[in-house]
Amino acid sequence: MENSETSSSSESRSDDSNPVKEPLPTPTRGSKEGRRQLPPIPSPDTQLAMASEIKQRQNNVPKDGSNGHGQLFTEYKLMAEYNLLMTHKCPGCYAIPSALTPLIWHGVLFIRQGMYQEGIFRFILTIPENFPDGDCPSLVFSFPVFHPLVDSTTGELDVKRAFPKWRKSTNHIWQVLLYARRVFYKIDTKLPWNKEAAALYDNEPEAFRKEVLKTVTLSKEKMEEPVKSDDPHILRFNPLDPSVHEEVRKKMMSMQVSPNEPGGVKPGLSWMKPGSVQIFAREDSANA
Repeated sequence: MENSETSSSSESRSDDSNPVKEPLPTPTRGSKEGRRQLPPIPSPDTQLAMASEIKQRQNNVPKDGSNGHGQLFTEYKLMAEYNLLMTHKCPGCYAIPSALTPLIWHGVLFIRQGMYQEGIFRFILTIPENFPDGDCPSLVFSFPVFHPLVDSTTGELDVKRAFPKWRKSTNHIWQVLLYARRVFYKIDTKLPWNKEAAALYDNEPEAFRKEVLKTVTLSKEKMEEPVKSDDPHILRFNPLDPSVHEEVRKKMMSMQVSPNEPGGVKPGLSWMKPGSVQIFAREDSANA
């Protein structure tokens, strides 16, 4: 009896010291231990649902090619264009972006020499939504100016003549404004938008001058009319009122211009003679 108990206890101690190991799981076919397995192939229904979702995302992308940051990029680009405009000389041209949308700029041209001298022409510059990747901006005068390159019905200027294809790397808005100014000093009658004006300029110069004089007179009358617009940035012109403008005029007369002004502009003062757009200027005595 003692021998059997001793044998039984020794077997028990032997089992505790050497536990039996459980068998390892059998690896699946084609896989190796320690490697990640590829996800299962989706079912046909799942594939159709995924394809439908991708197509829906593609349809939501704007057709102009912009991404989700397109509007922010456009506004930043237009801000840079306006800053660039202020660094380039465009005498007699004044423009400012609308307070309602950066894609519309209000402007006015003062013509100081040539056939259109003393003309004051308001205009609206409209910029494409996908600027600068789209077409060139359009420029429309407030009334149909009598000019070979201006549509006699809509008042739109033929901007594509100078910018047949808008190149965002080389073309800028200030160039469009400079072109709009130049057409009143150097008249081109090739492929005109107003054939009557082109024919008179080429064949009957005196008749053309009479029509231009009518346009200039009309432009002055238009400037005196009140502007109907809710845009606070639209350019408005009021008759000279000493009680309103005298204080501002004195500040302008006493204003000192830094000699280090960018652009190399010589310090001085300039203004227009009453009743005309003829300018005259004098050097600032403090810097003469």
